[in-house]
Amino acid sequence: MSFKYIDTHAHLNLAQFSEDSGVIIKRCLEEEVRIINIGTNKVTSQRAVSLAIENETLFAMVGVHPINTISVDPDDIEALPPEDTFDYDFYRTLATNEKVVGIGECGFDYFHNSDSTYKEQREVFLAQIALANELQKPLMLHLRNSKDGQGRNAYDDALDILKVEAKVRGNAHFYAGTYEQAQLFFELGYTVSFTGVITFAKPYEEIIRQAPLDMIHGETDCPYVAPIPYRGQRCEPWMVKEVYKKIAEIKGLDEEMVREQLLKNAQKLYKIII
Repeated sequence: MSFKYIDTHAHLNLAQFSEDSGVIIKRCLEEEVRIINIGTNKVTSQRAVSLAIENETLFAMVGVHPINTISVDPDDIEALPPEDTFDYDFYRTLATNEKVVGIGECGFDYFHNSDSTYKEQREVFLAQIALANELQKPLMLHLRNSKDGQGRNAYDDALDILKVEAKVRGNAHFYAGTYEQAQLFFELGYTVSFTGVITFAKPYEEIIRQAPLDMIHGETDCPYVAPIPYRGQRCEPWMVKEVYKKIAEIKGLDEEMVREQLLKNAQKLYKIII
């Protein structure tokens, strides 16, 4: 079966979908949407792989979210303990499955964690880069600055490390950095992706206008930030269509041409057939 869209960053493996993930996956099939399900810790990574094995629609990534290196993710209703060290062998075993297309999400989060935790987050990030290098699978980056924008910059910290350590490409998901930083990612062969937030928040528009179409992706980051016209609802992967439409609108391009190019972008980065 062929698909017309791909949500490059979803979390159907979180507890918020434990009761009805099958129903949502069925709808995604009907809507011709493929999904890359992203791990955030051992449990969600294992679940991402299991769901991908069971469902043609899904691919998986495995890794440790930077929030989970120091504290408990406030959005994680399972409240699993933090992973302050990276269990390389555990994640390597998961990542060798053919449905696993990358490592992450990983990086730096200074929004929930103080930037004083840089050293701890860096060690777990470096371990995941090493795994990606070994398996030659791309990285899924989570980069978030502090609430007030002060202190360390997650994008700069990641770029400094990737330039030296990474031997693979990857994606900076839910991109909220500057265009100048985006250009540095592009130079390294990294793409950036945008969520449903672009349907109601203007600050992203200039970056989307300037970014080369072959270096961007559409994603939902579900269950978070549902796009217009679904604001206030739980976000689901099939809603990524609204992100594709908005990217086309912002760039002033034909929707079908944008849809086709975003599929090609995902196929190229993740070495998948959609």
